[in-house]
Formats: sequence, C-alpha cells, structure tokens
Amino acid sequence: MSVALENRIEVLRAHRHFRPGTVDRFARFITTAPEEALFRTSPLHFAADAGVPENEAIDLFLRATHAGILEFTWGLLCPWCGAFLTTPAALRSLSRERDCQMCRVSVRTEDDTMEVAFSVAPAVRRIRFHQPDSLDLQRDLLALMFSQSRTVPENIRQLLGESVLESISLPPGGVHRFTQRLEAGRIYFLAAPIHHVYCKLEVSADEGVSSVDAELMDGRMLPGLVKVRAGEVSLTIHNRTPDAARVALVKFWFTSSQLSCDIPSMTRGSTMRRYFSGKRLVTHQTFRELFRAESIPSEGGLEFKSMTVLFTDLKGSTELYERIGDMRAYGLVREHFGVLRDLIAEQGGSMVKTIGDAVMASFAEPTPALEAATAMTREVRRVSREGAQLQLKVGLHTGPCIAVELNERLDYFGQTVNVAARVQGVAGADEIAITEPVYAAPGAQDIIRAAELNATRERALLKGVEGETTVYRLR
Repeated sequence: MSVALENRIEVLRAHRHFRPGTVDRFARFITTAPEEALFRTSPLHFAADAGVPENEAIDLFLRATHAGILEFTWGLLCPWCGAFLTTPAALRSLSRERDCQMCRVSVRTEDDTMEVAFSVAPAVRRIRFHQPDSLDLQRDLLALMFSQSRTVPENIRQLLGESVLESISLPPGGVHRFTQRLEAGRIYFLAAPIHHVYCKLEVSADEGVSSVDAELMDGRMLPGLVKVRAGEVSLTIHNRTPDAARVALVKFWFTSSQLSCDIPSMTRGSTMRRYFSGKRLVTHQTFRELFRAESIPSEGGLEFKSMTVLFTDLKGSTELYERIGDMRAYGLVREHFGVLRDLIAEQGGSMVKTIGDAVMASFAEPTPALEAATAMTREVRRVSREGAQLQLKVGLHTGPCIAVELNERLDYFGQTVNVAARVQGVAGADEIAITEPVYAAPGAQDIIRAAELNATRERALLKGVEGETTVYRLR
C-alpha cells in the first residue's frame, strides 16, 4: 500500500461508525482489484461483494472521496443501450436532457437515469483509465462507453472488442484519415467514446458518398449521420477540442436488419445491476455534510419523479422551556436534533433543515423514511419516560419534487413537500401520519407490524391541497 493511500485510509479508520473490518476490506479492494473494477464502480456493488450494508458502503465511498481516495462522476444512462453519458463538472452541470448519439435519442435527467459512479483517484493508484486518450479500445470500449452496472454476456463483449477496426489518439487540432472498405447493410461509427459522440455511417450498396469529413467538437460530432456507398471510403476527422481524444472507426456489432428486428434476442442476458442513483446520493446525510460545494443546476433546479419527505414537530417543547429553564431545555432540544439526525442517516436519508423545533428530512424511498419515523417515535418515548415529557409528531409523503440551491444548501420544493408538512400537522402527539403512497409502498406493512403500530385510515382536508387526502395514523 502506498504512503498516500495509507495516510488516507487512516482517516477512514478514525471514523467511529464503520464496523470492524469494513475499512480493511475497502483498502484491499483499492490495492488489489483489477483496474477496470476501480473505474466507475458503485458502492452498492462493493456492498454486495464485500458483505457490507449498503448505507455503510455509501458512507464509506463518500468519505473516501472526501479523503482523496476516490473521485465521483455523474452520468445519465441511456435506457436503450446503457451508455454512461458523463457529466465532467458533476451535479452543477447537469442539464435537463442529454443526447445519446449512438441511439439518436434524448435522455431526460430523472431519478432512474442518473447514476453516480466512483473511480480510484490517481494520487493513490494510477490506472489506465486516468489517460483515456491512450486506451486500447478493443479491450476497453465497453468500460468507456457503458455503465459498469450493466452486465454484458461474453459473446457481446467479444463482438464489442472485434468492432474496433482502428483507433488513434488525436491531439488538439489534429487530423486523421481512416481508409476502410465498408460493407453494405452494416452500420459504422466514427467515434470519440470518452466524449460519447459519434458520426453514424449507414452503408448502402448503390447510393451515398465515398468521402466523409467529420469534426469533433465539444459535446458533439458533425455531421451526426452520413449515408455512404459500400466499398473503399475515406473518413477524415478533425479534432476541434482543446484536448487530446481517442477516436476510432467502429463497425457496429449488429447488422442493420438485426438492429431493426431482432435486437432483444441478440442482447439477451444483458442486465442492469442496481446502481447508485443521483437521487440516493443527494438524499444521503454524508453527501450533504461533506459536499456542500456541489451546487444544483441553476436553470430550474433538479427534478425528481419520486422522493419521500418527512417532517417532525416536537410537542411539549414550549412547556419544557417554562418548566426547566431556557438553557436546560435548549440543550435537550439540541440533543433531540442530534438523535433524529443519526436515525435519519442510519436509514440513508438526510436532515434538510430544522425549523424551530421541527425537522425536515428527505429519503430516496418511502420504506427507509418509515423505518426512521418509527425509530424516532420510539426514541422520543424513551426520553419521555426518563422525565423529559416530550412527544413527537411525524408526517410522511412520497411524490415528485424539485431540488434547488437555497442559501448555499440543498433544499426541496413542490407540492410533495407541502403535503408532507400538512400531513405532519394532522398527526397527533406520539403519532406518525402517512399518505397512501407511503402506506402502499413495498415493505411498508412489514415495518408497521414490526413496530407494533395500529393504522387508522381517514380522509383529511389539507390546507392548499384540492379535495380530501387519504391519511393513515400510526400509533
């Protein structure tokens, strides 16, 4: 293990929340894993392979990133081919959609299209992917183009490797000419895989050009589509970017007819493992605490199709200040915030803000939020039995919302937030109030039974919400 890595690993060892052995497993992973396993990897995959709980693995990867062991990259996943469309400047540069030039479709920035991947930092271990312009594309095309969460059958891997006919590192301002005999009925690409840009070449037996000039620009290749005549073709590419780029002539691994009518059978066996989504990242407490500089795109924020918002309110705090005095009461309320923050973090959520004696928290999914809510009420009951005489009111709702940057912190807006706040107002003392989407979420009934709670269904009028809302009181 290098000195640079050893010093950073010691920072992780000092963190009290990791179980014995977790950091040692991670250190072995960084030092011994194959290079391709350290490029755009996922904490969820590490968790499954190393037998570590997912939330602990996420916390570990984020703290390792903060310590300079890992670097993270945001990407949009093409739903058709699984391409990992990178966003070099991370969260702040995400746009509302991105084009997959291979599939010629637009990919919207949504919950299920954002993946966050991690690569080892060059300061602790150099791997070939740190110099993408020098990669052997016959070996690394798959890793460079696609999400590492996609499992690809060996026959497709072999086809991908054989598809690269020629590749070259092209310096800024450089020009290169490929000369190849192209077959009718096939599809070829002039490609810069690291930039995810392509000029698609459709080959016909009796029409099209025999000479193509293409330009690699920042974020695109021009032209994007050319019809060429079968036979010997001259393909010239100009690098108009300020950086060296690995460019290639790629023969698509399916024929035109296969692509149009039999693609499902050709790709059978290719599946997506669970990946670490952008939504799960931004709702994680460690990300919120360590990466405050990561800002939301200024144009309209970041949309989530589904997020769970939790509100709490501490009943009895006013009387507490009167009964035991400001200093002691303030200390107890602050301690309550710390307990709630830890319970939220244990379930993979994050405390968004405190409002007086109330807490707002966000979760990627409903069931972890419900787990946190039941743990909160149990803990406040315990404190109350010890004489604090505090009671918690909790409200949860799941739905779409918008993440925005407010006062240099990540915050959430939209009707889902409003409903969650109003539902918390419906809850009585020592009670959890949840909406239908939370109650109906997979696993919610198991959590309610395990917590020995009784659910009472009612219809409630919520301020600012049209019509009645179904609310379940859990007590």
